Amino acid sequence: MGLALLSSAASAGEIEARKNWFDDPYFQVSNQIHSCPEPLGPLITESEALRESHHRAERGTRCHLEGRCRHPSSYDYDKEIADRIKRAAESGGLLPRPSTLWVLAQGRRVWIYGCVPAGYHRGRLEKSLRAIPDVELAMEELRVGPRGKVTYRRSER
Repeated sequence: MGLALLSSAASAGEIEARKNWFDDPYFQVSNQIHSCPEPLGPLITESEALRESHHRAERGTRCHLEGRCRHPSSYDYDKEIADRIKRAAESGGLLPRPSTLWVLAQGRRVWIYGCVPAGYHRGRLEKSLRAIPDVELAMEELRVGPRGKVTYRRSER
């Protein structure tokens, strides 16, 4: 009986699968620090997506209604922003070396996650990302140096 009870509890309490429910652009731009843990990025459970959907709809359309966006939703900019960031990363100068970094674009807001060298000056990437057209806000969540603290939610992969 104990094993059956344990088995049914495990199936009832299984960890809900995470995925990128809103198809937010999420991509890696560098990979030189191999010990850098992968961030969770936009991967959320279905229940988290349901909770977030109202906020996203309201925030996305408010931008247009207030005259701050030319597109009907602030999320309509994300693929363009992602392409601009990829081009800036490929052209050099944007990213510190060595680094392992991922980018997430959501509603004209950009997060950069990952690991940078010990000499990195906080805020440098935020400033560079804010200079990209249509980026409203940029945030960095970085481990600085090999012994720095990881501040972002991590992937289980």
